[in-house]
Amino acid sequence: MKRLKFYEEYVNSIKEGIKTSTIRRHFNGKVGDIMSVNVSAQPLNLKPFGFIKIKEIQYIRFDDIDKAIARTEGYLHEDILKESLLGIYDDDLEDSTLLYYILFEFKEDADEF
Repeated sequence: MKRLKFYEEYVNSIKEGIKTSTIRRHFNGKVGDIMSVNVSAQPLNLKPFGFIKIKEIQYIRFDDIDKAIARTEGYLHEDILKESLLGIYDDDLEDSTLLYYILFEFKEDADEF
């Protein structure tokens, strides 16, 4: 099963259904995939905190990020999301940078899908 890692700060918002998407520079999944989700600092051999099913994948440019996208990411404003992404990707994002915008559904058990 494929895995996707998240920073620990996002775990609760994913579990609570507040964060229902992720933005990535690289992604090797497809719509319909069920992936285990782990905390990024956690060794991969430890139990995942849950599973996601990929509902939709869009290509967006960094400057396309708006308030609606920020809300699915668990942020109140797009500027805060952009700041976070710049921190994650070491300021290596330009307005025209293409990103994967991945919408997902979370379940604690993969059998729930």
